[in-house]
Amino acid sequence: MELRIESLVERPSGRGERAIAIGNFDGLHLGHQKLLTACLESARKTGSVPTALTFDPHPAAVLSPNGPPSLILTRLSQRRGLRELGVEEIVRLTFDQVLAALRPDEFVAQVLIDALKARVVVVGDGFRFGSGRLGDIAALRRLGQGRFETIEVPVLSDDRGPISSSRIREALSQGNLEEARRSLGKRYEIEGVVVHGDHRGRAMGFPTANIDLDGVTALRPGVYAADGILEGETARLRAAVNLGTRPTFEGTRLHLEAHLPGLDRDLYDRSVRLIFLTHLRDERRFDSVEDLKTQLAIDVKQALAAPGARDQESALPGNGPDGIA
Repeated sequence: MELRIESLVERPSGRGERAIAIGNFDGLHLGHQKLLTACLESARKTGSVPTALTFDPHPAAVLSPNGPPSLILTRLSQRRGLRELGVEEIVRLTFDQVLAALRPDEFVAQVLIDALKARVVVVGDGFRFGSGRLGDIAALRRLGQGRFETIEVPVLSDDRGPISSSRIREALSQGNLEEARRSLGKRYEIEGVVVHGDHRGRAMGFPTANIDLDGVTALRPGVYAADGILEGETARLRAAVNLGTRPTFEGTRLHLEAHLPGLDRDLYDRSVRLIFLTHLRDERRFDSVEDLKTQLAIDVKQALAAPGARDQESALPGNGPDGIA
């Protein structure tokens, strides 16, 4: 079994034990945030390192015949979100047949105790682990007795029911950014590295930053208004964003392209964070490049006119100036 650890901050001297929140953390929605808050509180009380334990790839990629659900966050987005919530360390376990075959007692002994030196383990209601999902929270408490404390966090619900990644996927698949925001506690965003494209946008007068999706497919293809933030900078730049397969050019692969009006800089290999504001239209095929250029000009005009993330959030009840509930 391969164990990969990525530290988000340098660990203070002498803090070898961890308070560990276990989950896939795809979305980092309000339920995940509640789980992580419990982890952070336990870390402060015990002087241990607040840690998020997650799996790569998604366990369903190995265990489910239908494969994993569509991903909501890139690794960069997930890492940023965890860091902003106060997590100091991410542990990504490579989920393969070796890990899937570990009995519950082997998982606890080899991963939580021996490898990670768990002081506290925080899990959600209904947590299962080990081969055949035989381990439950009662087993986790029993196996960790005398070594670590087990904390169970109830599922978080609102007037629409339990808050979950599945609910966010459904909203995003419909382009319903407002519904996704309710579960996320903030605007949906994608952060990725700018990679080389085919430069068609520049040739048409609309240069774009082509952003690595890192496997993310949850959002409905289409054109969006977004606020963009460049790596190492804080200013928000308005963007007209296209997510799609470029049907006018007979494309088949999903691309994420952001046109930032007035920006003419080399962004290759830098990360760009896109905060999605409004779904402007669905993707469609145009009869000619000239027709596409005409529509792109309309898209940019609409994107520039859309209210910014802070403007939208400040108008919502119960939200502060940063747009986080």
